[in-house]
Amino acid sequence: MHVFVAGATGVLGRALVPRLLEQGHTVRALVRSPERGQMIRAAGVELVSGDLLTETTAQQLPSLVRGCDAVVHIATAIPRNPTDASAWEPTTRLRTEGTRLLLEAAQAAGARYYVQQSIAIAYPDGGERWLDETTPLDRSPQRSTICGPVITMEEMVQAVNPAELGWCILRGGSFVGRGTAQDTLVARLREGRLVVICDGSNFISPIHVADMATAIIAALQPAAVGRIFNIVATPVRYGEYVDHIAALLQVPPPPRDPSMPCPPSFRCSNAAARRLLGWQPTHDIYEDVVAAQNQP
Repeated sequence: MHVFVAGATGVLGRALVPRLLEQGHTVRALVRSPERGQMIRAAGVELVSGDLLTETTAQQLPSLVRGCDAVVHIATAIPRNPTDASAWEPTTRLRTEGTRLLLEAAQAAGARYYVQQSIAIAYPDGGERWLDETTPLDRSPQRSTICGPVITMEEMVQAVNPAELGWCILRGGSFVGRGTAQDTLVARLREGRLVVICDGSNFISPIHVADMATAIIAALQPAAVGRIFNIVATPVRYGEYVDHIAALLQVPPPPRDPSMPCPPSFRCSNAAARRLLGWQPTHDIYEDVVAAQNQP
């Protein structure tokens, strides 16, 4: 297939593009600048310049997508400081305006498939419960900055007739691997600057970016059409996760701060993706920490 990828130079895109090529697909990648395009330049990759958040690209998008069999929307702009509500505006616009534009362009181009990246942390706090795709997303005012645009995005996708555009939504877990927030976590552990909020008993549902990439490719099939999937590895308690990384780094485990309110717990199930897509995670969530430690 000829696959249009928005967000091809991001951490996920850099994992996805070479894997699409390995599977025999060709790629048309939307890049904001020629310099960023060099990150993924390879035989079988066609680079087209544009920015989803500009009026010029919005007008050009239908022609840019023309001739593609599938459209993959993985464009985000996650802020360095996630506690700053205003810093989420670019990602909010990519999830709302960007999604609308790409859906319209995909339909106009007659694409067969449309894959939308979403996030598993848009679920409400699940405590010890397992969260699957039937769990409603979090509509609480306290988390509206993150979850509100995700809900809008998913509703826009689901409003499309899957018989006309074979859409699929992938709710990815917390990314790990090179270039992800795991790098920042490792740096803070090395520097002794990490404190675990509450007691660390909350679950996280990680996913290696390479496994997220293979899930996107697995979604380019009829079995995925009109469905939502959690794309996660085995959930782990946050305290256990950071303690294990600390042990790999041979540094002390981080202290806990029981005075702080406990973060939401996301114990997400990937059973549907395993069963219906034939997908499963194959990368250890700690493998890049180990690889970095073993480098001379």
